[in-house]
Amino acid sequence: MPRPIINTYDQCAAAGGRRIAICYHPRSKMMSAKWVVMCLKDGREVATDPNAAWYDFKKKAFYVSGRTDRMTQLADALAWVKEKYGKDDFVRNRMGDYVEREINTQFPIPKRTDP
Repeated sequence: MPRPIINTYDQCAAAGGRRIAICYHPRSKMMSAKWVVMCLKDGREVATDPNAAWYDFKKKAFYVSGRTDRMTQLADALAWVKEKYGKDDFVRNRMGDYVEREINTQFPIPKRTDP
């Protein structure tokens, strides 16, 4: 039985191959808000920025400094992904992250139904 798809990581892993997602990490007590580019190759994470700071875990990060900056940084992340990976057809998934359109169509995150 295949593993259920409950989040963005599961979506990308289920699709197989090299998959890109852009995930939003809200501000916390320890970290600034940021968009992070995640790359999975056959279900395993691959560095998108090998020279990133240790707290970015080798992922390309686009830091958000204010409410209006959030969409600007998303646009920058999408442009970077297009330049680096040649992928430009992204849609927002149920988790609020951006994944390739075909992944979201073929492997949607189902609506949660509580008992």
